[in-house]
Amino acid sequence: MFPSYQNSIDLLTNVANTKLYKELIIQLNKDFGLTGINTSFSEKSTPLQLKEELQTSIKELILHDFSSYTNLLYCIDVSEKDSQIVESTDMNVYTENVTFLILKRIWKKVWFKHQFSK
Repeated sequence: MFPSYQNSIDLLTNVANTKLYKELIIQLNKDFGLTGINTSFSEKSTPLQLKEELQTSIKELILHDFSSYTNLLYCIDVSEKDSQIVESTDMNVYTENVTFLILKRIWKKVWFKHQFSK
């Protein structure tokens, strides 16, 4: 059964305790690359650093390249319904919630790939 998490830090902290943390970052970089977004996350990032870097990237995309932002959500497979549920007039709260949705989806991809490659 796929584990559930409360927020981005909870998810990343738990994933960092597994050998799949590096795989999560690789998948994140792959999905960003597939959409043509020139952003790369270091495999040596701490969970907090990764969350903050991702959140900053999301905020920049929303403000300056909304088309790439929507393409990224599509590529990662964050459902439009889920992203529309995130309601906030505060940009930081909104990007924090979208960051969590992205990380959950990336983690789900990595987790299932690992489970079924055994």
